[in-house]
Amino acid sequence: MYETDTTGDGVGWYRRIRRADAPVAVLAGVGDVLLCGVLYMMVIASGITFGAPDATEQAEMDATNQLAERLYFGWLAGGLLLFGLFRLPRSVLTHLVCMFVPPAALLGYLAAAR
Repeated sequence: MYETDTTGDGVGWYRRIRRADAPVAVLAGVGDVLLCGVLYMMVIASGITFGAPDATEQAEMDATNQLAERLYFGWLAGGLLLFGLFRLPRSVLTHLVCMFVPPAALLGYLAAAR
């Protein structure tokens, strides 16, 4: 039987992931902004009705909002867990900024419009 250097092989992929922090951060930021945009459009489109919504339309709006919340917070927690596990600080920071700034800007805009 031949022995191989298993310690070097196991660390190599981890170092490659750590070196790829900057490109991963860019991809994470673009994906986060796109996901937030899709979720906002989903929530806004579900609230468009002609006249007062009946019980069925209101239930559909509530279900859509709950789905959007689950997707948003699941994506946020999953990204933080994955990037934190691989110790990618740029990706963690980019993920947090891209997930919190668009909702904060939207809420600020809606508050200023009232």
